Amino acid sequence: MQEQTTMRQGSDKAYEVLRQRLVGGHYKAGTQLKEEPLAREFGLSRTPVRAALKRLVADGLATADAGQGIHVAQWSDWDIEETFQLRMLLEPYAACLAAERGGVALVTQLKASNEQMANAIERGGEGAVAQIQEANRSFHRALLDASGSPRLQTILETMIDMPIIVRSFYLSTRSELEQSLHHHQDLTVAATAADGELARQVMQLHLRMSYHRFMQHRDQYRAASEGTRASGTDRH
Repeated sequence: MQEQTTMRQGSDKAYEVLRQRLVGGHYKAGTQLKEEPLAREFGLSRTPVRAALKRLVADGLATADAGQGIHVAQWSDWDIEETFQLRMLLEPYAACLAAERGGVALVTQLKASNEQMANAIERGGEGAVAQIQEANRSFHRALLDASGSPRLQTILETMIDMPIIVRSFYLSTRSELEQSLHHHQDLTVAATAADGELARQVMQLHLRMSYHRFMQHRDQYRAASEGTRASGTDRH
């Protein structure tokens, strides 16, 4: 029993570390994730590492091909567009539930994320982008958690990380970032008023605007991603 608990804890630890690496761009797309070196790095046997890798595949962050091992997932234009479409279908509903259920605790979290994002936008520069990313993720994750729906959390968790994975924030203009912040502030107003319908409408607008911005800039995103991989200066 103790051995199973230790194994599960080891697997959870490996999963969390690897997930953060994948989301943060630590590995290039297509990189093979090998059990043995990862097990040595984490001080674990291969079994818990294998379980962690399987979870990453289930999340869509890695791919498993027969005889080819497990590799970091590559996000095509279609993958990104489909993710936006799914988010536009599901996340407004999550925002509606969150506004109705979240209460003061949610509003406090949202305001903190907004303040962090506003400060980073004001400061500007490449160093601020990571903080904007984190503030955005924290905001959307707070709404998802407050929705009280385990199903929505399971479905949307990785999708919320997609803008970080594809580096979209690095090419957003200041006005685009400020527009996103204004949407976040409007969502905070909806949560403060416990107005689920307002939250649903604002989130729908927020995601649709993000989608159109991405589609307008997708050639830039691709060029920046390819240039980063070629130069070996991917941001961690």
